[in-house]
Amino acid sequence: MASLQQPATLSVESIRQHFVDGVTVFISGGCGQPNAVLDVLAEAELSTVFRVIDCSVPGLTATDLDRVSSKAVLNTGFFLGSYRPLHQQGRLEYVPAYHSARYRAMDDDYNINIALIKVSEPNAQGQCSASLHADYSQEMLSRADVLIAEINPNMPYISDALQIPLADIDYSVAASSSLLEYSVAAGGELDLVIAEHIAALVNDGDCLQLGIGALPVSILQTLGDKKDLGVHTGLLTEAFVPLVESGVVNGSKKGVDRGKVTTGIVAGSREFYQWCASYPDLRMRSVTYTHNAGVLAQLDNLVAINTTLEIDLFGQINSETIKGKQIGGGGGLVDFLRGARSSKGGRSIIALQSTAKGGTISKIAPLLSIAPVTAIRNDVDYVVTEHGVARLSNLSVEKRAEALIAIAHPTFRAELTAQWQQLMSAF
Repeated sequence: MASLQQPATLSVESIRQHFVDGVTVFISGGCGQPNAVLDVLAEAELSTVFRVIDCSVPGLTATDLDRVSSKAVLNTGFFLGSYRPLHQQGRLEYVPAYHSARYRAMDDDYNINIALIKVSEPNAQGQCSASLHADYSQEMLSRADVLIAEINPNMPYISDALQIPLADIDYSVAASSSLLEYSVAAGGELDLVIAEHIAALVNDGDCLQLGIGALPVSILQTLGDKKDLGVHTGLLTEAFVPLVESGVVNGSKKGVDRGKVTTGIVAGSREFYQWCASYPDLRMRSVTYTHNAGVLAQLDNLVAINTTLEIDLFGQINSETIKGKQIGGGGGLVDFLRGARSSKGGRSIIALQSTAKGGTISKIAPLLSIAPVTAIRNDVDYVVTEHGVARLSNLSVEKRAEALIAIAHPTFRAELTAQWQQLMSAF
């Protein structure tokens, strides 16, 4: 390894040479966020005007734009709370887009000039691994004019992930800082009830995709009696580990990546990262694969389980705003809703508690009025609350409303019925 040609060390001078007005900069997120590179950027104290493509993982990372440049603009698919001041300053471009489309745009449309990533140390052949955060593509890196990498020994070398030749890295920063960690516990009593409803919809041999948060942890904890489950997801957390180690998850029925756990991002504790490094059947892939409609259609019995903020009686979903205020993004929700529907035997499940604010607000609304529609009604299959399961597929408009009212909190059912009848009077 000592004979390998090392990239130039990133310096303030080289930053000022390349980070000029008008460039577009990609920054990897999650445990792949190159903080050592960002530290050097902060030293440069730039005031140049350029666009930063944000790929932060909600709950794990957020881009501190002023450390990059005092005049940079942030382009993001997730409107995080910490980004609200940037929006007020006119320095935020929030782009509502399916996760698959956003990453295709990184390959084809954004003309990324500089890519900032974090990789493992190279192997004997001079190949670094994208390791635990491999959601970006080789195409994007190949088209970038400048590739800057933090090379960190805490990023394990994972052979079944994007391989990046050391020779392709223009500048590097050596760092041994710990990887960013993510922790979320199982939800409370209501989440457990929802999880048990969902467990009844999961069959032996199904292939699972789950979103992020407390409810997915609760769901995974209820699946211990299942057999031969597979995993194909955008983000893998350590709540999957007990199912893998017990043999419940073995991928033996998967139509593609048989026997593999497929994901683009890993997020968890240091111990979980070590587990991933030693697990031989982990397959790390870019969003252009994990969220690809053609790939998802080949996964028979794909069960996509995701959460949302609000649903109306037509079956329209809002996963982005509360009281009209943007708080997030749609992410891969629709990619997996549609992927599960195109899968033979597939099912998509939307889970939510029936109320918010201590039971004072129904999360099943008569009609989304000031909220954007993240997923249209045609895409929604199963909806689950603590009060039961509603399957909307193949139901008429009226029957959909009846099914959703039946799983609303009892306090709001009469009101929702009256509101629905008023809506239908003008239908």
